[in-house]
Amino acid sequence: MRKLSLQTALILLLSTSACHNSTNRDSTEIASTFAEAPVFQRAAKFAAPMMAKAGEDMNSTNSGSEQMQNSASADAKKIIKDGRISIKTNDIAATKNSVDQLAKKYNAFYDNEELQNDDRSTSYDLKLRIPAENFENVLSAIENGGNEITGKSIHSRDVTSEYIDIETRINSKRDYLKRYKELLTKANTVKDILEIQESIRSLQEELESREKQLKYLSNQIAFSTLDINIFKLKDYTYKPTQQDKFTERIKKSISNGWSKLLSFALWLIMLWPFILIISVAWIYYKRIRKRRNANKQKNQTDSNV
Repeated sequence: MRKLSLQTALILLLSTSACHNSTNRDSTEIASTFAEAPVFQRAAKFAAPMMAKAGEDMNSTNSGSEQMQNSASADAKKIIKDGRISIKTNDIAATKNSVDQLAKKYNAFYDNEELQNDDRSTSYDLKLRIPAENFENVLSAIENGGNEITGKSIHSRDVTSEYIDIETRINSKRDYLKRYKELLTKANTVKDILEIQESIRSLQEELESREKQLKYLSNQIAFSTLDINIFKLKDYTYKPTQQDKFTERIKKSISNGWSKLLSFALWLIMLWPFILIISVAWIYYKRIRKRRNANKQKNQTDSNV
């Protein structure tokens, strides 16, 4: 037992010594590694621009994916839907009130409203702007309102390509504007600054114009237009025009004749240059003719002699 204990102790001592030597070798390697730290620092400095470039590439990739998502969302159909409907009714006030209620229910509004009332009919001309998703509901409610539909027309126009084109141009001009502003901060000469500012001004004007076009198009897409004509025919009664008494008509005739005579006299006075020229030409013609006749008679007398 005692020998076994001594052997065990000897083995433990040897293993401890080996571990100590290994630890020394590891510490020596680590020390030599840290001694070469400037080399790793230079490598880190060289790699930093590459890492920054990679970060920029990642950002550009993310922005590209965002643009692709935006373009994908813009690929949804952009439809402008308009229509016109004509309604014949026996109670125009009640029909107009029902259209008012439909407009209130479906968040629509009147863009224009006209009332006409004459001897033959009473009519409303309404221009209703309706959210696109409620257009069919409003149209169906009007058709099922119990009145006679005398006319109806619906027009749909696909403006998807036009919408995407304007949106793409806007994004492109925004990118250019951002780059020009960055260049403006780096410009050194007055000439460069003025040229860049002029380019920025031109881009901003074009961008505002495109944004207005896109806003108008978006409004036309979001709100459909329905022109509504509501009319009620009246029973036509002949109403003869009242005429004046005979004596009053004679007075008017005399007055009108005198006015026309004065107008004719004034017209003649206005033509006095032409009258003068014609009169002078007539007198000259008469004299020439008289002279020719005298010469002719003289020649006949001489021949007879």
